[in-house]
Amino acid sequence: MDSMIGLRIMFTGAILGAGVVGALTLFAPHVAGRYVFCGATVVDSYLRILGALWLSLGLVAGLGLLRPMDFLPVLLIQVIYKSAWLATVAYPAIVQGNRDTGLLFLAGLFTIWVAALSLTIPFSRIVAGY
Repeated sequence: MDSMIGLRIMFTGAILGAGVVGALTLFAPHVAGRYVFCGATVVDSYLRILGALWLSLGLVAGLGLLRPMDFLPVLLIQVIYKSAWLATVAYPAIVQGNRDTGLLFLAGLFTIWVAALSLTIPFSRIVAGY
């Protein structure tokens, strides 16, 4: 598969994932709390700033559809923050016996997304300066 097609697929996923979840978290936090965060969410300014960040990532990912290589940092940010969360929060909690459905679902989703991004992002072209 052409690398630009793969990147555009990843950007589309970022638009749908980060953009939609971000918009819900920012503008309809109770809905996001119920359906995205499995009801275990306190609606406060911290949650809403997270929604604003996710929404901005989703919106900027839209530009990645037009110019994938120029907007690779959006996908790199996702690899880094999702990997950091998996390594420091999700996997340790799972190893310690936490079997919360929301945690397991999100950890699985993030693991798949990080793997897909890691296979799709042309790291050799980044290092070489495109």
